[in-house]
Amino acid sequence: MFSTLKVRKSALCFGILCSTVTAGVLGCGSAPTGPKMVPVSGTVSFDGAPVPEGRIQFRKTDGDGRAFATDIKEGSYSLDAEPGRMEIVITASRLIPGKFDNSNGTPEPVGEMYIPPQYNDATSLVAEVKDGGDNVFPFDLTSAKK
Repeated sequence: MFSTLKVRKSALCFGILCSTVTAGVLGCGSAPTGPKMVPVSGTVSFDGAPVPEGRIQFRKTDGDGRAFATDIKEGSYSLDAEPGRMEIVITASRLIPGKFDNSNGTPEPVGEMYIPPQYNDATSLVAEVKDGGDNVFPFDLTSAKK
């Protein structure tokens, strides 16, 4: 025979458990933690043609130097980053037609980094990511040295 006290105690424990789980999932209405992030997007072209595949990185020039990166696909990119002044690093590689590496016994296609160092290892690209700003940055890269 169940007593009313046991049933009420079980219901109370269940209610507390549900409230705790719900508060943990919803965060009790607290503000999100971490830095404010804003959307950033744009295009990347090389010698007038969209970069088919590559990588773009926005690296803060002040503070902790935090970096935000994403893939370039068909000349476009989109990511979230913190507001601030950023150094931009762009990389992309492609296969060299007719060139193979036979060092492991089977011919493997050889690739090359074709984006010049002034856009990656020795980058000269910068952007100012703004809170509430447009934050659309096109990068028109060329093979000519600047």
